[in-house]
Amino acid sequence: MLKFQKIDKYWNGEENGGHAIAPTKEGLDEEEYHLISTCTEYISVIDREILNIHKYIRDIYLPKFPELENLILNPLEYVKVLLIIRNETDMNKVDLSSVLTQHTVMAITLAGSSTTGKALPEKDLNRAIDACELVMKLDGIKRKILSYVESRMAFLAPNLSEVVGSTVAAQLITAAGGLEALAGMPACNIQVLGAQRKNMLGFSKAGQKTHLGLFGNMEMVKNAPGDFQVKLVRLLSTNSAKAVRVDLQRTDPTGSIGRDIKNKMFSRFDKIQEPGQARLRKPLPAPDDKPKKRRGGKKYRNLKEKTAMTEFRKQANRLAFGEKGEDEYRESGVGFGMMGASGQGKVRVQVKNQKINLSKKQKSDLSKNMGGGSTKDISGLTSSIVLSSASGIQLFDPTYVQRMNAKKGTDTYFNQTSGFSTVVKAKQQGSSVFGNMGPPAPK
Repeated sequence: MLKFQKIDKYWNGEENGGHAIAPTKEGLDEEEYHLISTCTEYISVIDREILNIHKYIRDIYLPKFPELENLILNPLEYVKVLLIIRNETDMNKVDLSSVLTQHTVMAITLAGSSTTGKALPEKDLNRAIDACELVMKLDGIKRKILSYVESRMAFLAPNLSEVVGSTVAAQLITAAGGLEALAGMPACNIQVLGAQRKNMLGFSKAGQKTHLGLFGNMEMVKNAPGDFQVKLVRLLSTNSAKAVRVDLQRTDPTGSIGRDIKNKMFSRFDKIQEPGQARLRKPLPAPDDKPKKRRGGKKYRNLKEKTAMTEFRKQANRLAFGEKGEDEYRESGVGFGMMGASGQGKVRVQVKNQKINLSKKQKSDLSKNMGGGSTKDISGLTSSIVLSSASGIQLFDPTYVQRMNAKKGTDTYFNQTSGFSTVVKAKQQGSSVFGNMGPPAPK
């Protein structure tokens, strides 16, 4: 009660002009600043007490009207309806239009006409009515505190008030449980502060806006296009989180940072609402006559040959038409296919004579290892060991035949025993091929 007396002191003093706010750096004296911070915490405590009393009232009134708690979810509306209905059994005699909307009144009237509830005893009804009056009294105290906090919001949270207004700023601070608690919340949690469940009573929820919280009561959100309301609420919650952290540090009591944040937010929202640019009909790009890179070529073919399926595997995968397949190998599930098609247990595989492609360095290394001859026509299966019936096993040079064939072509102009053929011919004719140089030197 001491806190409420202080509230009356500041409230009445300001109204009568008898109290002057001390012009400190923050705009409030320290005592009133702490009072406002405490009031925001008291509002959250009052909300919890109202919820507890509401649960107590529902338990008492359940035998009279069990369907009412599912039709009305708001505690204050439930209490007001109970004070009007009381122990009345004929719902047509009850006027609820001053408390509820028309379709909610219709739903309660239909449910009350077919309810299974019975009239409460006088003692239980009085207990429920006393609890309802207590809820209404607590709600009045809460509204008084909230009005006082709203009047001081320009000094307590000037930047937040510039962004969302003093009323919504006070509601956000009280819903969070204080300025420090609100500053510690992320923007996604600030967005849904104060959101309440709505019972649509069988109506469609397609047009119901969710995740608006306390921001949904703002005029700027209501006037915004329906498709952009949620986006505007996200901008408000994000910028509110920035502004309230500035107010917690109490570094800008004038609210200039809040005004800058609000201007940037509206410019950003205007860009969001701008229609997108129409798709332009772009011409086709200029044709490119350059040769395109294609997969293939000699290198790719050689790579495929290395990983190609062997003839042995091809024969194993084939089956003769109209013949019984071979038994599988050692119960492995793999058959022999056409490998044993002759019936004699022999494997017939045709081996292709493939040319071995070697690089220049490999050819030179192979030539040095094989005696220096040409390796152009040498098969990779050529061996240097010869087996004969007369001499048995002996070493043999595979390039010997090639070198002998190469020497036969040079006998037309040179012979190791007789020398150059032109010189031999000149000797036989008795003339010299050296002209005026004289006869050749004697041997």
